[in-house]
Amino acid sequence: MRAFLDETYDRQLKILSYIDNKKKVVTIKQISDDTNLSEKTVLQIIRRFEQELDFQEHQFQIIHSNKSIRGIYAENLDLMRISSGYVKKSVLYKMIRNIFLYEKVDVKKFCELEYISPPTFSRYRQRLVTILKQFGLRLSRENQIHGDEMKIRNFFYQFFSQSSSEWEFSLQEYREIETYIYKQINTWQANNKIKQRKICLLVYISNVRSSQRHYCENNIMTQLTKQLNMDYHSDYKYLSGLFGYFLSKKNRTLEQVWSELAFIQLFLYIEDLSDETIDYDNYEAYFSEQNFSFIKQSNLLTETIITTFFSEIDTTDKKLFLQIRQEIDKMHLVLSEFYIDSRIFYYVYDPVNFYYRDSFEDKIFEQVKQIVAELIEEPKYQYLWSQLKRNTNEEAFVNYLYLIVYALLSKLQQYTYKTVKVMIQNSKLFIEGIISNKLRLIFGDRIQLVDGFRNNPDILITDVYLPDTPKQTKELFVSSFSDLVDFNSAVDGIKKEIINQYDQRVVKKIQSMFI
Repeated sequence: MRAFLDETYDRQLKILSYIDNKKKVVTIKQISDDTNLSEKTVLQIIRRFEQELDFQEHQFQIIHSNKSIRGIYAENLDLMRISSGYVKKSVLYKMIRNIFLYEKVDVKKFCELEYISPPTFSRYRQRLVTILKQFGLRLSRENQIHGDEMKIRNFFYQFFSQSSSEWEFSLQEYREIETYIYKQINTWQANNKIKQRKICLLVYISNVRSSQRHYCENNIMTQLTKQLNMDYHSDYKYLSGLFGYFLSKKNRTLEQVWSELAFIQLFLYIEDLSDETIDYDNYEAYFSEQNFSFIKQSNLLTETIITTFFSEIDTTDKKLFLQIRQEIDKMHLVLSEFYIDSRIFYYVYDPVNFYYRDSFEDKIFEQVKQIVAELIEEPKYQYLWSQLKRNTNEEAFVNYLYLIVYALLSKLQQYTYKTVKVMIQNSKLFIEGIISNKLRLIFGDRIQLVDGFRNNPDILITDVYLPDTPKQTKELFVSSFSDLVDFNSAVDGIKKEIINQYDQRVVKKIQSMFI
């Protein structure tokens, strides 16, 4: 959501994010140098934090020396809550909210309400035009969003679901929607609060857009939704449950009710918001070449993914093949119809940290990157790619497919990594055994305690220098279990080695997802 913040709030979040990531005391000068903000600006913002933000002492501390600030420390701040408050105060957020609720923005009234000048409004409007253009959407002179209805709804859904963890509209509307679903869907309470809020948001978006005479007219999705309801009426609770809800709304034809149900069902599916299971025996009756033009390309990409990442699986396992292809079908459907790159809704101030990949993840990413590079040159895929390029680019495609593949690997495979071997020797009576027991309790089976160098320990914890220590063994000097600094250093050293071994994890076995 950084793209939607006012500049003032963006600077504040940039500084908060920097301090929080450092996990140590930093000075005004350090913050200034690393964020490219002047020391004067940084100092003003820090003093504003002191007055406006309510932190617990262990989370945020400003260290004073006489009347000046000597340093600032932060740890584990709830940056999402803070950023949510900032974005709601930002002009772009208020503009988008107005457009959503009232279909357009009355410039004169908006400027008076927000105490901004028409030229300032124009600058923010141009920012919104630039953002919408990325997704093939337009802003009219009357400040209405024009474009494909499904894409417009996806934009509103992504925007409001990412801008806050709380309901941002009429609580009465929320209670009405939530109460109706609760009475109709017996598994509603099993959903977590995030999913419940997102489902209610989808229904609310449907209500608002329909009241403005904007309907989702996708014949194939409406047709498939009707078929799904006929074939699995008792299994797809949201279809049967929400049918009566939409039918009760004024000025809707039966066909418009079905089109709204199709919108809801599609987003429940692609956003993984319901617990409805897929019948893989009949999956291809819905996702077929007759209904979707990308099925051959989905099969091609699925085969490539299996060859690259799942070569040891049983290739005759049709259900397993379809489980993977299902995710590719979803991706192709979204990319070809209403894709919006969700990264624009993130708060990213340190890309190196936010998009970090360990060596295992980097290998997956590079393999996916290679797959995409070859795929878009493949004659059988080029026509589809020419269509997908209207909504995406190669970089976004790689990132999307990487997340899909990584999620599939996490479901389908079990991993293992080497246990860290720890050797403990201490010259003081009783100390060695106590240290061993404390570390065993902390790390469990992630460490193996060994008694000699013949066992090739990764880490040696000792209070004296041992001249025959192998070069590959890392030494951690701990005088006693009661020395807080020493013992914490040992814990940190072991944690780092465990993470190092985790980065080198390997596949243990393929596990079936259909047990």
